[in-house]
Amino acid sequence: MLAFKIEITNLAEEEYASTYHYYEEKIYGLGDKFEKETESLMEQLKTNPFLFQRKYKHYREAIFKQFPYYIVYEIIGDSVIIHSFFHARRNPKRKLKSRT
Repeated sequence: MLAFKIEITNLAEEEYASTYHYYEEKIYGLGDKFEKETESLMEQLKTNPFLFQRKYKHYREAIFKQFPYYIVYEIIGDSVIIHSFFHARRNPKRKLKSRT
């Protein structure tokens, strides 16, 4: 089975780091739980990125189970491009504003 490559945009990396630090400051160890769930979703994206629903044009969303976040990504060839770690309570119109 083909393994997809994961590519993370700079903006998504910043969002991830900010979220990790926020949770870790809130409760020690919570950032690590966020990291583990992120790693689990990344593994799913590597093996089957088509598992998650298409939401807007060619963008898909992988939903976290324990956190109010989802990963916004697109599939291009054999790569999964992660554009955002998006908080579910943010304005959805801003989700792809600077990414499209």
